Amino acid sequence: MIIFSSLKRAGFALILFVTVYAPAFATVAALRPSVKIAIPLIIIVSAGLATLIMAFLAGGTKGIDEFGVAMSPASYIFAATLAGILVGGALAYVAALYPAPPPLDVSKLRPWMIFVYFVLAAPVQEELIFRGLLQTTIARAVSVPGGYWAAHFPVIFVAALFGVIHLDSGIVVAAGAVLLGLIAGELRRMSGSLVPAMLFHALLNAASALWPAR
Repeated sequence: MIIFSSLKRAGFALILFVTVYAPAFATVAALRPSVKIAIPLIIIVSAGLATLIMAFLAGGTKGIDEFGVAMSPASYIFAATLAGILVGGALAYVAALYPAPPPLDVSKLRPWMIFVYFVLAAPVQEELIFRGLLQTTIARAVSVPGGYWAAHFPVIFVAALFGVIHLDSGIVVAAGAVLLGLIAGELRRMSGSLVPAMLFHALLNAASALWPAR
C-alpha cells in the first residue's frame, strides 16, 4: 500500500515538474532572448512557480517549513561543506577527463554571470524544485515512518529524475547529477532544511566552473 501510494505521488511529482518548467521554457521559446537573458528567465520563472505551488500545498502546523524552507542545524552545514569540497573536486576532475558540450552556449557569458547564474542562482532554483517541491510531495505519501522505502524512495526517485534531465550534457554529467541528487536529497531529508542541499549543490557547481579545462 505504501509503495502504491508513493508511486502515485511520484506521478503527481512529475506533473508538478512539468508545471514548473513548461511555462519557463515556453516563454524562452516564444521570446527567443539571448542566452544572457534566457538562463535567468528560466531560473526566475521556474523557481517562482515552485515557491507558489509549495505555498499553496503547505498545510498543517509545519506550513512551508515542511518543504525545507527552514533553518538547518550547524552540523549539516558543516557536512554539506565538507562533502561539497570533496565530491565537487572529484566530479570536476572526472568531467574534465570526459568533456561534453553544455546544452547552452555559455561562451559569451562574462565570468560574473557564470558565478551568479550557476554557482548562486541555479542551486537555489533546482533545490527548491527537486528537493523542496518534488521530494517533499513524494515523501508525503509515506504514512509509516522508519522503513527503508519510506526514507529513501523520494530521494532516489528525484535524484534519478535530476540525472535524466542532465542527459543532454552526456552520461558523465548525468551520472554526476544523480550522485549530487542522492547526497543533496539525504542532506535535505536528515536536516529538514534545503540549506545544506543548496550549499552542497553550489560547491559542486563552483568546482566545475573553476576547474581548469584540459
